[in-house]
Amino acid sequence: MRTSQLEKAKNQISQFFEANSKRAYTEKALEIILSSNRDNWKIPGGKKVTDFADFLVKSLLMEKSIILKNDSANPITIFTWKSKDDLTILNGLRNGSYFSHYTAMSLHSLTEQIPKSIYLNHEHSKPISESKPSLLSQNSIDQAFSKEQRKSDDIYSFNNRKIFLLNGKYTKRLGVINRIQQDQSYSFTDLHRTLIDIAIRPSYSGGVFEVLQAYENAKNSVDPYLIKKYLDKLNYIYPYHQVIGFYLEKAGYDNKILKIFNEKINYKFYLTYNIRNPQLDERWNLYFPKGM
Repeated sequence: MRTSQLEKAKNQISQFFEANSKRAYTEKALEIILSSNRDNWKIPGGKKVTDFADFLVKSLLMEKSIILKNDSANPITIFTWKSKDDLTILNGLRNGSYFSHYTAMSLHSLTEQIPKSIYLNHEHSKPISESKPSLLSQNSIDQAFSKEQRKSDDIYSFNNRKIFLLNGKYTKRLGVINRIQQDQSYSFTDLHRTLIDIAIRPSYSGGVFEVLQAYENAKNSVDPYLIKKYLDKLNYIYPYHQVIGFYLEKAGYDNKILKIFNEKINYKFYLTYNIRNPQLDERWNLYFPKGM
């Protein structure tokens, strides 16, 4: 592709990306953009997307970043429009993905730690079939939580940090918000969705003590009734309302608030997986680590 032809369309190309709130693109995404705008920009047919991408980078319109996939020799290239922001770059790994768990905790200032890992959630495209609640039994709960929690093995590396791509439950992006400002453009879970996610998967959130600290830090900002509303919409099989109620009580929330979670406690449940030296909290019928 001759540079002069691309140069003639440079202003149009720039206006297109400038008007788009999205800032991060894979090569495949650029290929779709080129195909859709080829006639309008008068770009000759038969030219490769690599030529288009090279022009964007050499013209200083795009930044080029390389992300390594731990189980593959083939790196992933992400192109970002006028941005070198890490989260903006990483949000381009999967279309529609959003940051969650420990990463969202950090974005909401719920932790004083600087997480070494980044958690990016990409939902299932549709609901998956799950066991009916009627099939839930104390024995099945005990067996499931006696083991280590399964963790994502879809792991990437970027700027000396690990990125865990989580294949999460289909939720229609419940509680997902966007940050679009200057050179930043990415999505992450809001405060209330974050508090639910970290309670359910503490191993992605710094552990149960970090989760408790997050609930304490959120005390003056959170609406527990909205947490309950979200939790009802998420419709988990396991009784996670017992877990959230436990955290709210330990964090010093009002007893009136606790009552909305203190319902339908039919099973002994677990704060996390594979607890050593468990103790039972009788109010929440919940096993938790001794000394917590």
